[in-house]
Amino acid sequence: MDPRQDLADAYDARADDREKAGEPQWRRDAQADLVERLGSGAELLEVGAGVGYASSWFADRGLNVTTTDLSPGNIELCRAKGLRAEVADMGDLPFPDASFDAVWAASCLMHIPGADLPAVLDEIARVTRRGGLFWAGTWGAETSDEGIWEDDWYEPKRFYALRSDVDIRELYETRFRILDFESRDDFEKDIDWHYQLALMVRE
Repeated sequence: MDPRQDLADAYDARADDREKAGEPQWRRDAQADLVERLGSGAELLEVGAGVGYASSWFADRGLNVTTTDLSPGNIELCRAKGLRAEVADMGDLPFPDASFDAVWAASCLMHIPGADLPAVLDEIARVTRRGGLFWAGTWGAETSDEGIWEDDWYEPKRFYALRSDVDIRELYETRFRILDFESRDDFEKDIDWHYQLALMVRE
């Protein structure tokens, strides 16, 4: 079984539910900071965009947004919001080198197996212009571990690669310079995870 296909199927099955749920408000500060840094008219790519809430928010604030996701159901909802959206794998982005001023990746990189993540980061770096920004938000854990999340309520159950703060920083730093890194655990959740927010620059 292809884990990428399972992931796409899981999100296809829940696309309508995610559309109703909206986007977490706590990510808005990071989004607003990115808009301020980029300015109107900048080219932004969102990978793993889900149903397109962040992309739509960015577009409403003057960025030229391109949206990708593995899930055709998610992309259909992105297009319904008027977004330029394509079904695409983060490891094989259908764009020329240095196409974007920034890349936004919220809650998607932790679905990439450890063996594949370096190539995905290489691909993100490839499509980002020098001096461009990369923002990534991932669920992490005190100790790195990966596999199918057996308590997942999605079907098929999703693959997660939870990385420690040290491990994810080391991976990012091989391709980007970290401008800011924050680890948050102030969420009312029944899982022992925390959220890693990183803003980086492509040099």
